[in-house]
Amino acid sequence: MKLTRKTIESVNSGVSSVTTNMNLLQKDLSTKLKDKRFLLVLDDVWNEDPEKWYTYRRAPLTRGKGSRFVITTRNKNVGIVMGGMAPYYLDQLSDNDCWYLFRSYAFVDGNSIEHQNLVRIGMEIVKKLKGLPLAAKAIGSLLYSKDTEDDGENVLRSEIWELPSDQNNILPALRLSYNHFPPVLKRCFAFCSVFHKDYVFEKDRLVQIWMALGFIQPQQRRRIERGSSYFDELLRRSFFRYHKGGYVMHDAMHDLAQSVSIDECLRLDDLPNSSNPARSARHLSFSCENRSETSFEAFLGFKRARTLLLLSGYKSTTRFIPGDLILKLRYLHVLDLNRRDITKLPDSIGSLKMLRYLNLSGTGIAMLPSSIGRLFSLQILKLKNCHELGCLPQSITNLVNLRWLEARTELVTEISGIGNLTCLQQLDEFVVRTDKGYKISGLKTMKGIRGHICIKNIESVASAEEASQAFLSEKTFINILDLVWSDNRNLPSEEVNSDKKILEVLQPNHELKELTIKAFAGSSFPNWLSSLSHLQTIHLSDCTKCSILPALGELPQLKYLDIGGFPAIIQINHEFSGTNEIKGFPALKELLFEDMTSLEKWASVTDGEFLPSLTELAVMDCPQVTEFPLLPSTLVKFKISETGFAILPEVHIPNSWFPSSLECLEIHQCPNLKSLKEGLLNQQLLALQQLTITHCLDLKEMPVEGFRSLIALRSLHIYDCPRLAPSGHHSLLPSNLEDLRISSCSDLINPLLRELNELSSLTHLAITNCASLHSFPVKLPVTLQKLEILNCSNLIYLPGGLEDAPCLSAITILKCPLIPCLPRRLTKSLKELYIKGCPYLTESCQENSGRDWHRIAYVPIMEIDDDTNIYSQSIWKRLS
Repeated sequence: MKLTRKTIESVNSGVSSVTTNMNLLQKDLSTKLKDKRFLLVLDDVWNEDPEKWYTYRRAPLTRGKGSRFVITTRNKNVGIVMGGMAPYYLDQLSDNDCWYLFRSYAFVDGNSIEHQNLVRIGMEIVKKLKGLPLAAKAIGSLLYSKDTEDDGENVLRSEIWELPSDQNNILPALRLSYNHFPPVLKRCFAFCSVFHKDYVFEKDRLVQIWMALGFIQPQQRRRIERGSSYFDELLRRSFFRYHKGGYVMHDAMHDLAQSVSIDECLRLDDLPNSSNPARSARHLSFSCENRSETSFEAFLGFKRARTLLLLSGYKSTTRFIPGDLILKLRYLHVLDLNRRDITKLPDSIGSLKMLRYLNLSGTGIAMLPSSIGRLFSLQILKLKNCHELGCLPQSITNLVNLRWLEARTELVTEISGIGNLTCLQQLDEFVVRTDKGYKISGLKTMKGIRGHICIKNIESVASAEEASQAFLSEKTFINILDLVWSDNRNLPSEEVNSDKKILEVLQPNHELKELTIKAFAGSSFPNWLSSLSHLQTIHLSDCTKCSILPALGELPQLKYLDIGGFPAIIQINHEFSGTNEIKGFPALKELLFEDMTSLEKWASVTDGEFLPSLTELAVMDCPQVTEFPLLPSTLVKFKISETGFAILPEVHIPNSWFPSSLECLEIHQCPNLKSLKEGLLNQQLLALQQLTITHCLDLKEMPVEGFRSLIALRSLHIYDCPRLAPSGHHSLLPSNLEDLRISSCSDLINPLLRELNELSSLTHLAITNCASLHSFPVKLPVTLQKLEILNCSNLIYLPGGLEDAPCLSAITILKCPLIPCLPRRLTKSLKELYIKGCPYLTESCQENSGRDWHRIAYVPIMEIDDDTNIYSQSIWKRLS
């Protein structure tokens, strides 16, 4: 059933059928493939059960002529069971090819020059690999961890090479690689045999299970980090591989895992095929597909089990876990019920005193029993995608060893007394209230919080003394902190002062990497903000009462800074950039000023000592700003929108040996900007590739030399600049321009179009809302690929040269009502033609009857529409 369903998903763009009836699935597959030609590839088939393949193949397919099935497998018996043509046996890799693959895994960057003492040994090992790629990866990765010639010799001379593949078809090379694992890596890998072949698993989930089972012992590094490194090592050695957003094991690796864990791990689905299952097995898994509650009886013989995984399949009849089963599996450390169809958890769950890991993600459980609060050993509780779950029981605060609680944010923030979870390491959001159990002092004992935390509703903190009880400075594992007050508060002056005092005592640890402060109502920021030397990112927003920006220029690692919603700031002073010997913002790469409605000026700083690393700058919604310091020559992208600039800020270019790095410039809605003859665009911007100018209604004058001095310019977009016009008769555009788009620029369009035939690299031309355009003054350049003409109400004649444009593949003509017909000839390279709102042209292009139809009948994709009569033709229709 699983394979039939996956086949339907492949045919149906990833959408699966919801039915669990095999006959209906096969009927669905037959309908979707009826009379169609298809190629069906089943890759890496390992199951040789004739009955299962008979069930899959009995779907009554009416195949189109030329349909083919391709099956790849390492097992000859699979080919016999599947029938069909004689198998084609792939050749093994040559020794040279095998050595190339082996070397890429055995040496850093595949460079064997620095390891000549191991090259001879490696080439001898390659001869033993028999041209098998998986073996080359595994043994190459093994040699990567060996530094001496003796280590390499031990691998080469191992007795395992002389052993034949065993009855499970396990390659000696894989077993040799496994034998060189450290003990902890052996345990972690062997456990993976509980997954069935081709099972896709997640890294985080598997590492957490390893931790819960005690495979990973705490040392200097956190267990989660050590577990992650073990996983990465197995991935590097090719024991795991990426697959569709997760990871799988190659079936040969799975065979190896199963052989080394035969007394420890057991898949209960295999019980019917096992005459003597190992009752000593500690780690059990079970697929719920087409199972009922009675199927759980299979577990009863494994009373000392440590692990029980219900592997996700498709919908089944399983709705709950029998309570008596839980009572008999009292030694469980890991219980994974990652199933969408389980709706109820028995009260007896509280009897699992040794349980450390409980996964209920994706289930339909609406309520957790209060007995869950008796799981005092529980470290990991996963409740992701439990959409029916309305709240968490209050007893959850008894779980004093809980480290990870993965659930919807609103469920976690509703827990009263969450501060009792003193071992919790992950708390994405803490919402402060005045009620008992929700005060900020609840964070006092949560010293293990790591990563990111957002503290909201800080206005509910009664005093600075109460805020100090959070002890944020002692939470050394937090690296991302958000401090958020509610917006739109009507604050008396005493509350403004209160905000300032509260923020003063919310000083975070000095290792903090990212800080967000939102809706803070103080008039200035505390001094500690300037002393967090490890900060890399700062977001300051909606601080409406603040009139002075903090001194951030001396933070040595600050890379990203955005400041927005500061209506009280009139001027950015020198103090913002720093006053010591350190250059202002030495590491800053991206800077954003936004929604600073009163800002008029950023005070000048010393040339050449300011923002030496800046690559992106945006100034947006600052309508009063008129003065900025010289910008650094390192700037790559500059965007200004809704500003008061009358002259664009210039880039600091010390001399011709250090030209500007600016590649992208965007100018939007600057009402005071009237001329481009002064300022930035009059400089030698030799690296500028993209220039966009939009909604500058009073802009009149172009740069002195037009845009022709921008020798690297590839893209020029000018929209809604109705007064912009050229001065003089010199060329306006650089010859290597590739993308030209002009809209609502009546005085500019005709002078620009006269230069079209000089643009030797133009590929895209778009002209919109240009009522002054009646015809094209010159032919189109032969390099053009895409032409768009929109809402040019007075255009009568289409451009010449449409027959001589060998690269032109797409033409769009919209709302040009006066165009009577197409040119006499069109290029044969045309693949797409769209015409809408052009009544004369639409009539001329009607199928068979239109006078231009014979000129366009060959075009594969057409849409022609005059708003009352629609004709569409697609390539699929023409080929049918």
